[in-house]
Amino acid sequence: MSEERPNLKIQSRLPVRTIGIETQRERKNFSDLPPQNYIHTWFARRPTPASRLAVLTSVLPDTIDDNQLLKQMGINPNNLSSSNSITDHVREKHRTEDQRSGRVYEHYGYRKIYKKLPSETQIEDLHQVMKETWDGELPTVLDATAGGGSIPLESSRYGLPTIANELNSVAAVILKAVLEHHRINGDLSDDIKTWGDEINERAQNELKEYFPSEQRETPTEYIWANTVTCPDCGLEIPLSPNWWLINNSGKSGVAARLSVPKDGDKVEFNIVNIPDDIEKDEFNPSNSTVSYGKAECLRCNVTVEKEELQRQAQEEVHGQQLYAIHFEHNSKSSQKNGFRAPTAQDIEAAEKAREKVQSDPELATLLSTQIPDGKETDRTNRYGIDEWRDMFSLRQLLTHYTYWQKFEEVKTEIREEYDQDSAEVILTFLTFAADKGLNYNSRSSGWNPHFESIQNTFDRHDFAFMWSYAESNFWAPGSGYDWCLDSIVEVYNELVDLAGYEYSDVTVLQGDASDLPLDDKGIEVIVLDPPYYDNIMYAELSDFFYVWMNKYLDDVFPYFFSSDLTEKGDEAVANPSKFDDIAGDESSSRELAKNEYESKMTDIFGELHRVLDEEGIFSLMFTHKKTEAWDTLTSALIEAGFVVTSSHPISTEFPYSFHQAGKNSAESTILLASEKRSKEDNTATLWSEIQRDTRQVARDHAEMLDQGEVDFAKVDIILASFGPTLEVFTRQYPVVDDEGNEVTPQTALNEARAAVRDYFIDKYLNSGVRDVDPKTEWYILAWLIFEVQRFPYDEGRRLAIGMGEELDNLKRTHRMWRKKSGDVLLRPHQDRVQDVNKEPDNRSGRKPVNPDSLSFATALDKVHASMHVYESKGATEAWNWMNDRNCGNDPSFKATLEALLRVLPHEHDDWKLARDIAAGETGELLDLDLDADIFEEDDDDEDRQGSLNDF
Repeated sequence: MSEERPNLKIQSRLPVRTIGIETQRERKNFSDLPPQNYIHTWFARRPTPASRLAVLTSVLPDTIDDNQLLKQMGINPNNLSSSNSITDHVREKHRTEDQRSGRVYEHYGYRKIYKKLPSETQIEDLHQVMKETWDGELPTVLDATAGGGSIPLESSRYGLPTIANELNSVAAVILKAVLEHHRINGDLSDDIKTWGDEINERAQNELKEYFPSEQRETPTEYIWANTVTCPDCGLEIPLSPNWWLINNSGKSGVAARLSVPKDGDKVEFNIVNIPDDIEKDEFNPSNSTVSYGKAECLRCNVTVEKEELQRQAQEEVHGQQLYAIHFEHNSKSSQKNGFRAPTAQDIEAAEKAREKVQSDPELATLLSTQIPDGKETDRTNRYGIDEWRDMFSLRQLLTHYTYWQKFEEVKTEIREEYDQDSAEVILTFLTFAADKGLNYNSRSSGWNPHFESIQNTFDRHDFAFMWSYAESNFWAPGSGYDWCLDSIVEVYNELVDLAGYEYSDVTVLQGDASDLPLDDKGIEVIVLDPPYYDNIMYAELSDFFYVWMNKYLDDVFPYFFSSDLTEKGDEAVANPSKFDDIAGDESSSRELAKNEYESKMTDIFGELHRVLDEEGIFSLMFTHKKTEAWDTLTSALIEAGFVVTSSHPISTEFPYSFHQAGKNSAESTILLASEKRSKEDNTATLWSEIQRDTRQVARDHAEMLDQGEVDFAKVDIILASFGPTLEVFTRQYPVVDDEGNEVTPQTALNEARAAVRDYFIDKYLNSGVRDVDPKTEWYILAWLIFEVQRFPYDEGRRLAIGMGEELDNLKRTHRMWRKKSGDVLLRPHQDRVQDVNKEPDNRSGRKPVNPDSLSFATALDKVHASMHVYESKGATEAWNWMNDRNCGNDPSFKATLEALLRVLPHEHDDWKLARDIAAGETGELLDLDLDADIFEEDDDDEDRQGSLNDF
């Protein structure tokens, strides 16, 4: 607590459950998100409730109670009962949401808070409280790594002096639009629309010949497959994971049916309705021609290996085949849009565009900038996408070039008609319309048959090579550029409507957060959502937009676009690919990347320490499950001179998004509040003196969250325990062991994990688990803690270390898990036990568990073997098998079986077998004393655990 200013709200308890519910409300409907989420692609945006909470609680005193805070945030229900607090009201409405009769906002009594603005009276009252808290002045709020602008936008909406800094030039332009442009010269939406329509009309006149239409219909999307030539029979194989055009749950729809020639080398397509034209068992559109990087020839059934696919791609042998066209009827009839096979005219038009690009000197060299090697770009480089132009087909390239040229034509006219600031706004938003077109019209924009639409290039936060992709007809009325422009104008309108306090002082800076052009001790409040270690390679990904934005806006924001690509040297991310050439036995590329990230974050935090007032507060939002990332971040925080004074877990991530579902990605953000550490006392503290305190505070916090209706997953409760652990550790820093060696934050975080793990064992598992072998204990705890079959490798490794085991040995020798995209995927019994119905010589040698054995290496092996025997031979044979192996008197076997019943999701096949073994005929042999609740349906977890169906 500061000696001069009051304690802040963030340094007391917060209504995190209410904020978590509000966050889920905001993110549940992807068509109803804050406008900054639609303005331009960015790769990490904090939701409004968490951002607003972080800002307001960092500037308001702790005398503000929860009801007052929530009302100021916009959570002010009009149907609140006099006997209820707002937190109780929101929880109750969340619990009964599925039982409502009207709209969601009517049920809760208020709209999503991103749509709620404080009134002038509220602003005046809040400003008065803030001034009393901050020595008569409004505090200035700084976000030094502002990204898409969620945090500074909320600060500016409450009239606070706000500074937003961002290294990445693409994000800096986004910040200008989100924070400044809607304040300039009234409403310019009509002007943006008028000039966008002018660009579209001029471009249409030049592009129509390359996208022919008929009198009755206009093509809107063209669906292409990359092709590979069969090395045996010479067939040009179209590559696609499926052939659905409309997919209604895999049972009916529209598809492109392949026709393989006997003599020629070109596959033909016709469009079919399933099951009206053809039954699915005769032609299954889900059957792919490529999987796991290998293709299969449709004619001679030869497998084309990954190496050959990549060789042909890199040597530009790959072709592209148009196989379906999505069109709209031009008449006003009730006819639905449809699909048709390509005609000779369609193919000739695409060829004409190709010839145009190759013959035009400027087009032939457009975007010939090399794509640098990197963690994400390596995915596309393998398939011959070496230059930024290769991200687009030649006709896509021609389309985007033409729209850029027309933008350049109107740029001069706009500057002649408007003042400089207004021209900047119009040109920026027109660029955003073009960038939206890039996102939905590249070789990485696939066709989504479930929604009958194009997926955006960054549907995942990477450069995924697409075997098939969709091309947009940009000039098609109501589609293509029309849609991009209309959506951007709508975003601009929403920003104007929702911007809030128009007189707040807002400054956007572009530069390195470790070298800010700000005075010493001039900032009262810092709220930061830092780069997330190795989660997202922001610069690598945003280069996709930068190379075009550089052409559009280089003379509008010349100080943003001074190089060919985004700045990567100063970027604070852990990118192992940067160190591939210098890594060796001494240090791996991963370790070198970790060290660089820590060094850069230390520099950034050191700079924030310099600009922060002595009485200031530094609020840090961090979402990452890897202890390694937490250790790196907190080491930087401590090294820079900060002490953690409070921490709060907030459920901020929508668990059903592509990036979250089934992967045990972080669903919670931890909000850490820090202050400058006093330099008066640097006496070292012995680790042995605070070790017990770190364990106890972690356990206590876990128990409080677990029993407090917070609805956090267990792995998020571990994450939440890091905050109070760091409070203890940083207050006693520096910390040394009995020999005087420095103790790192990682040691304290590992202690926290162990304490919470022990709490979970005590709370959720049978006591006998503590006596089983460590390998079995790891498997059980992995299911208990992560609650899904798939989770990050680093977390599995740290859990194994706690058991005294090596994770890779659990995979290599015991096959308890396998890798999936770098993650751990736990194996069920059928992946580990040899087939008892086969002769021993004919069984798979890859499976380590022999069901004929009388003794087993681990208790899990014995239980998995019993499951296999029960499933294969029935209850009687399983009873005999278990009796022969004395399972009824084996405490480890019984403890493991009971534990699996407690931790496995009920839809898992192994849980069902464990249930039958424990409760059926064999249960009499085992004589387990089980609680009835073990067999109750776990409906509450159905959605979260349903990800098992993906594996």
